[in-house]
Amino acid sequence: MKSVTGIKGLGDLRTATSHHITAMPSLKGTAHLDLYLLDMERQRLEKELSCVEMRRRRINSRLEEIKKNMERLNESAAQGHSLHSLLNSHSTERAAGKQGAPAKRDGHGKCKMMSVEY
Repeated sequence: MKSVTGIKGLGDLRTATSHHITAMPSLKGTAHLDLYLLDMERQRLEKELSCVEMRRRRINSRLEEIKKNMERLNESAAQGHSLHSLLNSHSTERAAGKQGAPAKRDGHGKCKMMSVEY
């Protein structure tokens, strides 16, 4: 059986009267009922607070993981960039050494063209 404060969508006990959740009319001397309702609300809020704190810890740990991964990828990208520039300089030196060689063409030195109609 669900309690009054455990109903999904009911965020505050102060809205319970507007939703007619309690069928008992307010009587004089019902302090024990008010105490019970307040205790149930306190328990619900404590439970919600613990869930929020657990979620905050999970979010913070995931943010730390993301931060570490980003730093690692930035370092590897910086190393890759320097390696890439080194490879490019090496390939340009090789290309400069081959500039004297004639380029191969498909016969007459002209490109073959083909028209495409849509």
